[in-house]
Amino acid sequence: MGENLGSNKNPLTREQVIDAATECLEHFGVAKTSMIDVARKLGVTRQTIHRLFETRAILLEAVAEVRIQAAAKKLASMFATYDDIEETLVYGTLQSLAVGRSDTLLYEIQQQADHSVDQYMFRGSPMIQQLMLDIWSPVLERARAEGRIRDGIDNDKIVQWVRNVHAMINMRSDYSEAQQIEILRDFFVPSILRKPA
Repeated sequence: MGENLGSNKNPLTREQVIDAATECLEHFGVAKTSMIDVARKLGVTRQTIHRLFETRAILLEAVAEVRIQAAAKKLASMFATYDDIEETLVYGTLQSLAVGRSDTLLYEIQQQADHSVDQYMFRGSPMIQQLMLDIWSPVLERARAEGRIRDGIDNDKIVQWVRNVHAMINMRSDYSEAQQIEILRDFFVPSILRKPA
């Protein structure tokens, strides 16, 4: 039945807990899923789950990371189609937000989770930063070779700014797409690109 999943013979893995948590979150919803639900799903005690994930918030972050990794794969192929850096900064940002919102569980975690998870979603982690660098760096390096990126800002900093812009636009759900584009063109693009000569 799975009672031995937490035993030394057949130890419970992080991946098994994340998979079970994902199923529970999809079935019960983020607000109603507890660590007990996940433990029951696996046939182990809540303490066994806590040995791998100290808090519910940490488990939600782990589920979110798996979903973000899947979204990053989609975005990498989308970004490969962009030629112009300004269009990438505007429409790549909007596409990133759309892909994130299209994952209903990821979006629900962001909307329903407690403050620490909400902050994590915006702040990210070294893994999320690296995923975003992998997506953005090819486009940024082409633009840098063309002399279009302002001096003194590296890709790491630009990606941090991208995350901050994502957070700002996410918080303003009242903005139309036209307003979002206007903000990106008037505020975000000039912070990264040189002014045309």
